[in-house]
Amino acid sequence: MASNKDSVNCRDFTKCAICFEEFKSPKCLPCSHSFCRECLAAHITTSCESKKAPVGFCCPLCRDFIPVENFMVDCTVWVEQFPTNDKLGKVSQISEENFCEACYRDGDQMQAEKFCLSCKERLCNMCVKYHRRLLADAHKVVTFDDMKYSPVTVVLGNLCQKHEKKKIKYFCKTHSLPCCTTCAFTEHRKCADVETVAEIAERFRVEEYGKLTDNMENLEKELISIKEELEKNISDIEKKSEKLTEEAEESYTKMQRHLEKMKNNYLDQLSRKTKESKTSLQENVIAVGDQLAYITQCRKSQKGLQEEREDALYVRQHHNNNRKYETLKEKHQQSKAAIKLLQLKSELDCDSFERSNYFGNIHLETLKDYCMPPKPVQIFPTYTTTPGQLKGPPKPQQAHKNASKLCHSTGFRSVFHKKS
Repeated sequence: MASNKDSVNCRDFTKCAICFEEFKSPKCLPCSHSFCRECLAAHITTSCESKKAPVGFCCPLCRDFIPVENFMVDCTVWVEQFPTNDKLGKVSQISEENFCEACYRDGDQMQAEKFCLSCKERLCNMCVKYHRRLLADAHKVVTFDDMKYSPVTVVLGNLCQKHEKKKIKYFCKTHSLPCCTTCAFTEHRKCADVETVAEIAERFRVEEYGKLTDNMENLEKELISIKEELEKNISDIEKKSEKLTEEAEESYTKMQRHLEKMKNNYLDQLSRKTKESKTSLQENVIAVGDQLAYITQCRKSQKGLQEEREDALYVRQHHNNNRKYETLKEKHQQSKAAIKLLQLKSELDCDSFERSNYFGNIHLETLKDYCMPPKPVQIFPTYTTTPGQLKGPPKPQQAHKNASKLCHSTGFRSVFHKKS
């Protein structure tokens, strides 16, 4: 890691914004920012290690949410899913003797002034002149300063993922994968259902686009609803925790010194359970929030296809959106099993408190389990009885009267009902 003295401004896009050093195997994110492979891998692992069921991460520079296409694999290998920015990698190899590569091959040592993003070569001014004359606007030539102050991105567009220089021409329905001519006549030559991008694009536009858009919208609404319920549950837990704390303090005042130890034990349990419930709920909020951000990004990408007329690009993007949606939907169905709404429940009993050696326990009770349809269940209070006492709950007025007559101790019982 570079020291403060050697660090560079983050706006220098020829340096890694994490380690402030020359790029080493740079990986390019969809937000256009690139980072060293190892730096990005460490950032992803650190960002996701405390999350429950992560589906993406935030760019360390712009903080945009980056959805991962295949988030079902371990997050330590997510970095391999992003394209290598070989243009920046080439620029990072520039030494003090920055020679024109075209001239150097002829044995001349001319100082390079610009860089061709298409050829990925350093060029002197003379070579740039002939380069532009021969290749017209086909190649983009930039100065090194241009590369320093504007991000150099990697755009696959309508190119094959395996053969980056060939355009997508076909779509294999057997493997659900867009492919170029080479792929179609080698890896997919035995596949029974291979269509041209023009054919599949028309079907996607007519039959699949609306369905996928609606499914994304429905999943987004469900995620928003779950996230709101989880956040509200956290607020309710905090309020209930405050209420139980106040009740515990009131009971402690009446119990005097002989309840000092029991009161502290109760509050300790309350604090732990409150923290446990909030931690569990917050993890679910973060997980659902990431899934929500993921599907929102997918919807944004899907919406952008409305104006797309390039068949290959349309097929590729629609296919990617559909695959992301199906994977996220499956992940969401699996993660719902771990999502539960909680509540605090107290077991303080004023009638038997003098015979007890503790305040009672704080329990976390499931209010709603997203893995199963909600069922209205009512939990009735239980009462501690001794020989000679009648079983069953006392009348509210009599219970209040008995509690007020206690000289050395008092307590309370908080009973909650499950929400349907």
